Amino acid sequence: MGHEAEPTVPNTGRMFDYWLGGKHHYPVDVAAAQAFEVVFKDFRPVFRALRDFIGRASRYIQAQGVDQFLVLGAGLPTQGNVHETVPGARVLYTDIDDSNVALGQRILANVPGTGYTRCDATDLSTLDLGLMRQVLGPLRRLGIIVVGVEAFMTDEQIRTCFQKLHDLAPPGSYLAFDCDSPKALEHPELVRMMGPGFHMRTPAQLEAVLGPWRLTEEGVQPVAVWRNPETPASVPAYMNGGVAAKP
Repeated sequence: MGHEAEPTVPNTGRMFDYWLGGKHHYPVDVAAAQAFEVVFKDFRPVFRALRDFIGRASRYIQAQGVDQFLVLGAGLPTQGNVHETVPGARVLYTDIDDSNVALGQRILANVPGTGYTRCDATDLSTLDLGLMRQVLGPLRRLGIIVVGVEAFMTDEQIRTCFQKLHDLAPPGSYLAFDCDSPKALEHPELVRMMGPGFHMRTPAQLEAVLGPWRLTEEGVQPVAVWRNPETPASVPAYMNGGVAAKP
């Protein structure tokens, strides 16, 4: 992990890396992850199901002829993140967390066709369009992955974000999205730990914030079920997601 000072504050991207079996985390992240597991033991399989959903959604989008991807709220670009599941695609990862960006840049330093930069999903004016074109090339059709972010955005913030992404994306582009479901209320202590900015949405509520994006035929489903050819393991349906198109 290099020679920088060991962090003293946990980081969600590194906590996810721990849950996903990666190697880019520190004792402070493990301690925080284990504290969450005390109130919700299913974190590891839930986040594995979410990362697997990112993989299936990315491969579905690539199968439609898309080889340029923009990822918002990316966390760490490892353990089956987009460029690992769609080899050969060009991928720009973004996150609001500066430590995720710095570590992501180090991880991707020798990976051609990838980049990592800071961007706030609630304020897309922070997206460096020049860098995006530098990493992705001239935009033809874009695959946009916004997963793990919406639970911390208001309906209005999501609508604004998705509208601006629709404006940015050429026709033939796709958007993959998700949000925590009200099933999380079965664990009130977990919801309390997530803080007052944590939002849960039913499939209908999630569909209602898509704006001009058109859902694919699968609609909004539990992420472990979406285009999964295998019967998913018994992962509770704590997150719903889907893919939508700009025709």
